[in-house]
Amino acid sequence: MAVDLKPIELHVHSYSMRFHLRHRAVTGYDVFSYIDDMAARGCTGVNVSANGPGLRDLCGETPDHFARVREAVRARGLRLELDTSDTRLANMTRMVDVAAACGADTLRTYTKYDGPLADVVQWTIRDLRAVADHAAANGVLVVLENHEDFTGPVLADILGAVDHPAVRALYDYGNSQMVGEDPFDALAAMAPFVQRVHAKDHVLVHGPDGPVVQGVPFGSGHLDVLGTTDRLHAAGVRRFCFENVWAYRAPLQCSPDALPSTPAFTWDDPARYLHGDALDPAEAVPAERAAFEEGWAAFLAMLETGGYEVRREPIS
Repeated sequence: MAVDLKPIELHVHSYSMRFHLRHRAVTGYDVFSYIDDMAARGCTGVNVSANGPGLRDLCGETPDHFARVREAVRARGLRLELDTSDTRLANMTRMVDVAAACGADTLRTYTKYDGPLADVVQWTIRDLRAVADHAAANGVLVVLENHEDFTGPVLADILGAVDHPAVRALYDYGNSQMVGEDPFDALAAMAPFVQRVHAKDHVLVHGPDGPVVQGVPFGSGHLDVLGTTDRLHAAGVRRFCFENVWAYRAPLQCSPDALPSTPAFTWDDPARYLHGDALDPAEAVPAERAAFEEGWAAFLAMLETGGYEVRREPIS
């Protein structure tokens, strides 16, 4: 009996090759190299970090550069998402305009406020309400990520209060760990709002400066990546973005004693601790490529096991 495959779009995030892009003066690997690299793998889209000076992995900030990026993804039949951080209206308005100029259909953001949680929540609601109509007018979906700050229920409350179809959620497979929340609990709360995702893998280790969430090659960590993918697809998500987070680490924001006793919070060998930003480029770049290839193969194998099929046409 034939089995109906589950259709998805398949993106790759530029964070996967961040050391290649950061050291592009040496590697020669820029945003156009990245687009070609991922198009050759049969991806349907690319996500590009564009937060910070010079718009980071976008590698330029002139109208001509934006037009070249737009043409590069169009010529390869790819869809494009951009990432920013900071929900303040001035940043969001500018970055919606950048996204539209580059031909991106989605702009990821997260809050960068410091202050009491209740205040940060209200400021974030205010910002997203203010930019929503501008985003809609430009054909850009704004997605708020659970990024080491809000729990799933808090993020869901924010989006419920914003109540605009142009502002939805991005679910990250592991970011809820930093705030001591099991990823499945975060997903249960966020599911009605999720339209974009970052598929990655993590472990927990005791590092030299305390307990951290450590990024590892996809498939080698303690996240239930297939179970998460299945739950997201059942919730209606059709676009999945692979993110190689090898050598990423983020400190726990709660006591280890307060962590749930679930598989995602299994402690791993401290020898797996790795601070990628401290590595010499000559070491970081080839090691990143090796980690990417390992994780990419595992990701594709997971999709095959789960009965997923990558579709070229937009389905989300």
